[in-house]
Amino acid sequence: MKRKLLLLAMMALPLFSIAQEKRYNNGRGGNGGGTRGNGGGYGQMVGVPGSALSVWSENGERFFLMLNGIKQNTYAQSRVRIEDLPFVVNDIQIIFDDNRTPAISKTITFMDPVEGGPVNLSMRIVRDRGGYARLTFGRMNTLEREYRGEQGEYVMHYGHDNGRNNTPVQVVTTPPPPPPPMPMDNQSFAAALQSIKSSAWDETRLSTAKTIANTNYFTVDQVIAICKTFTWEESKLDFAKYVYKRTLDNNNFFRIGNIFTWDSNKTALNDFINANR
Repeated sequence: MKRKLLLLAMMALPLFSIAQEKRYNNGRGGNGGGTRGNGGGYGQMVGVPGSALSVWSENGERFFLMLNGIKQNTYAQSRVRIEDLPFVVNDIQIIFDDNRTPAISKTITFMDPVEGGPVNLSMRIVRDRGGYARLTFGRMNTLEREYRGEQGEYVMHYGHDNGRNNTPVQVVTTPPPPPPPMPMDNQSFAAALQSIKSSAWDETRLSTAKTIANTNYFTVDQVIAICKTFTWEESKLDFAKYVYKRTLDNNNFFRIGNIFTWDSNKTALNDFINANR
């Protein structure tokens, strides 16, 4: 009967650990110099550190495993096992080698729910239907002292990268760079142009155009099309100057001068371009 309860409790532990640890983890300050607890949140049970964590990527993606802010594997791997975790409650972060996939962060309690002892916890990295990476529960069982690694699994002790990196490295995670700006697509631009044209007065059309420009990028051809919706050359020049830095091919911005009748406006645009290169 005890064995059956143990199995049921172990199956439930990951959900308890991830979803409710902040609510029940009253012992985070009791172990590890005040930064990590001993699992005291499970009633009167005291957890024992020394658990092991295995993480693998379902699609073979290579990653770095961070535990409690410390980078574990020096080289990106697709399957990593860390033994001798120093705390019962551990912060986990997965940083992908592709520099594009956002990092995954979780805080997990490692503890046998019946006896409070250390455990083997396996987790896998999967992609959901939207393509986003997720860390999901694989399995949990009692700690194996003579563990034999899976095929291609990188096994190491906490903070010691097989002798190559005996000093844990503290790193700061930086988000991947944002994608380059893109001009409005044809459908969105057509809708924006219609919205500008719907106003009867130049002043309103100019205000609408500037509002659209605040959150979009353009090509020179698109800027010319918007300028042609204005009646007065002052409005055309005003908008051209306003949108210069949001025009992706502004090396061709001189072409906009062709829409002006008065040479004074052409000269004013050229002076503006030269002053803002």
